[in-house]
Amino acid sequence: MTGVAMAVLCHAFGVPRAAPQDEGAWALSGGFDLIETRSGSDGDVFLLDGSFSYGNATDQIMLMTQGGGALQPQFDEVQMRLFYGHTVGNTTWLVGVRKDFKPHPRDLHATVGVQGTVGTRLSWETYVFLSDDGQVTGEGQVIYQLPITGRLYLEPRVAAAWSATSDRGQGVASGLSEGEGALRLRYRLTPKINIYAGVAHERLLSGTRRLARASGDTLQSTMAVIGFGFSL
Repeated sequence: MTGVAMAVLCHAFGVPRAAPQDEGAWALSGGFDLIETRSGSDGDVFLLDGSFSYGNATDQIMLMTQGGGALQPQFDEVQMRLFYGHTVGNTTWLVGVRKDFKPHPRDLHATVGVQGTVGTRLSWETYVFLSDDGQVTGEGQVIYQLPITGRLYLEPRVAAAWSATSDRGQGVASGLSEGEGALRLRYRLTPKINIYAGVAHERLLSGTRRLARASGDTLQSTMAVIGFGFSL
C-alpha cells in the first residue's frame, strides 16, 4: 500500500505456524514471509514482513514487526506489535499493543486481532487499533495458496485498511482508506525456504483517495515484486 510498511517476528501473513505435537510444550516458530523489493514507475521500495511466536497449540506470545520504504540504508516506516494469542480451533484471538517507530515515533496503539485458516490453503487476519489520541483504525488480509506442482504455487493476496474517523493532517478520511491486491509465484527451494516473483497493485480508496487527488498525491501504483521467505 501507499507508504509501504511491514515485517518481523510473530504469526503473520501466511507464514506457516509449526504447532508442537505436545499441546503443553512451548516452542519457537515463525519466520519472514516477505523479504522483497518492488519496482514501479514511482521508484523502488524494500519491504519486510515476518513474525515469530513462542507458545504451544493453545497459548502464544507473539512479536510482529513490519518495515519498508525506498531503497536506502534505513526504513521509512517501522512498527512492532506484541500480542498474547489464544487459539480455539482454526482461529487465534489476539490482544496486545502496536508501537510505531517511524514515521510517528510517539504513536502507541492498543490492538485486538483475529487470525484464522479455512482448510489448508486459505488464511486470513484482521486487526483493530486504538491510538493513544483516540483514533480507531484497522486492516485485514486474505491469502490463498494454489499448488501448481509439489514445489511451485501461486499466492494471491487481498488487503485493505480503514479508519473510523477522518484525519486530514495525515491525509486519511473515514471509511476504507487503501487497498492492495498482489499475486506471487513462489518456488520452495527447501521445506523452509522459498523464492518468488509477482506483481502488486496499491490504491487509495474512497474519501482518502479524494483527499490525495486534491493534494496532487499519487493515487495508485502497480509494481513488479521479487523476493524470498523462510520459516524456522
